[in-house]
Amino acid sequence: MRTIVDVALAQYDVVWAAGGHPHYVFPTSYDELLRITAGEAAEVGA
Repeated sequence: MRTIVDVALAQYDVVWAAGGHPHYVFPTSYDELLRITAGEAAEVGA
């Protein structure tokens, strides 16, 4: 599955991500989010 990570998230020290359920939220960094999702950095929105 292709994963896109918005480059705007890089401005935050902590990015809160969810794992499929409202109670499965965890803090991570932008770089770590790219790594664990094998995501592609891209501009999303204007």
